[in-house]
Formats: sequence, structure tokens, C-alpha cells
Amino acid sequence: MRVVFLDRDGVINEDRDDYVKNVSELKVFPWTPSAVRRLNDAGFDVYVVSNQQGVAKGIISEDDLLAMQSEIVRQVKSAGGRINGFYYCRHLASDKCSCRKPEPGMLKSAAMEHGIDLAGSYMIGDSERDIIAGKVVGCHTVLVLTGKLTLGDAEAFVDAPDYVACDLSAAVDYVIGAGS
Repeated sequence: MRVVFLDRDGVINEDRDDYVKNVSELKVFPWTPSAVRRLNDAGFDVYVVSNQQGVAKGIISEDDLLAMQSEIVRQVKSAGGRINGFYYCRHLASDKCSCRKPEPGMLKSAAMEHGIDLAGSYMIGDSERDIIAGKVVGCHTVLVLTGKLTLGDAEAFVDAPDYVACDLSAAVDYVIGAGS
């Protein structure tokens, strides 16, 4: 099975310097629901893999994290799409866990649990750590510029993404075009 892994903040929804803490702060990009539907229509399952250290810091409650997940699912479903699962790293960066991107733990867990062909899959993110996590497991990688980085930042990456897109919709165009 081939899938597309999506980071959350900066890819699916607007990112914030002070964390997206609850549903009222969650601003899903207008193109996200239809982009996910297009991936599904092209035969891809979609999994979200997201670092959420705000939970460990006590800034985001577990209930709020799950409420935001439900709201994303609701919006995607309203456009006819589906997200197959969510994987979160709730640890602090200082915990040095194996799931916090750039470590590939969330992608490996999803692959083991769902029989995912990582070499035929894509990691779409808005940071160098997303790209590294995808490359470590052999995924194709796409950087979107809807987070905090610019094209100039991307050009300075040690591990360059396979493609740079202006947003998730353009990234999906690339994934679907590459898969045909």
C-alpha cells in the first residue's frame, strides 16, 4: 500500500508561533479538504504525522488535540475525502524519543501497522525535519511553503526535498503526476 504522510501545522492548517492550542485557533487551509480527497481518488491513503510537544509542555490538552483532529477529519469528510489515521509525538524535543521528527518513528509505526510500502509513499511537510524523516525511511519528499520556510531556506537543506510546492494542493498535483 502506498500512502501520503502529511505533517499537520503548516501543511494542513496554519501554523502559529505559540502553538495551535484548540479548535478556535485551528485554521485549516481552504485547499486542504479537496487536496486530501484528490489523493484518495488517486488511490492513496493519507496519514497525519505530527510533532505535538505542546501536549508535554501542558500548553495543549489531550482533549483539545483530539478535538482538532476531529475538526480536520470533519472538514476533509465534507469534501468527500478521508484521513486514515493520525500519529502524534507528544514528547518534548529534549526527550530524544524515536518518534519526534526528524526521527522516523511515526512513519515506521504506521508502516508496520498498515502494511505501507514506504518506498512508494510520500512525506509532505513544511520543515527540514519532515523531509529528513521521510528520506530516512525511503519516502519521496515534498516541502510545502505554507509554513515558516521560504524557497531560499529549502535550498539550504542538507537533504533536499524531491519537490518544493507552494501549498498542499500543488504538492498533490506533483504526487498524482509522479504516480501516473
